[in-house]
Amino acid sequence: MEIRRIILASQSPRRIEMLRDNGMDPIVMPADVDETLPDGIEPKDAVMYLALKKALCIEEQIKDKPDTAGSLIIAADTVVYKDGYGIMGKPADIDDARRMITAIRGTSHFVATGVALIVAGEPRRRAFCEVTEVILRDYSDKEIEDYIATQEPYDKAGGYAIQGTFGKYIDRIHGDFDNVVGLPFIRMMGEISML
Repeated sequence: MEIRRIILASQSPRRIEMLRDNGMDPIVMPADVDETLPDGIEPKDAVMYLALKKALCIEEQIKDKPDTAGSLIIAADTVVYKDGYGIMGKPADIDDARRMITAIRGTSHFVATGVALIVAGEPRRRAFCEVTEVILRDYSDKEIEDYIATQEPYDKAGGYAIQGTFGKYIDRIHGDFDNVVGLPFIRMMGEISML
């Protein structure tokens, strides 16, 4: 499939860097959408729902620009979830960060990333979800307080970045590391090849 250009419907520095590290130079167009989820939606469905909503928003914004026809729009959404706890998005404040980081301490949880791929102005589109299990070691209340006093937790689903300073608390993962960062790149390339 020949792609005229790539539009990333996200301003995530991690997603931008991942695409650039793999030889892509996306146009960055963050999608401004209402991220309210339908009641009772499952985490895997939630991330695909939001990713598709973002991709469709960008497609609508560029529909009257002839030079964008045939562009590949990539949109993604990532959440952390834990059985019996529900979805953890980005912490709203320090108390929310404390609650999240405490809830996942010494246990396993899941990171789900939904990705939507749309070829602008064409019926070619795909959405998928990748899930990775993350197992954390135990850490102290003081370590939690020290961590949430930094800026790291506040723009990341679940309050942490696997590639950041919180990485020292991760015991192991089952699944795709890049998915936990925020974009399951290898699977995404396979899905793009099927558009």
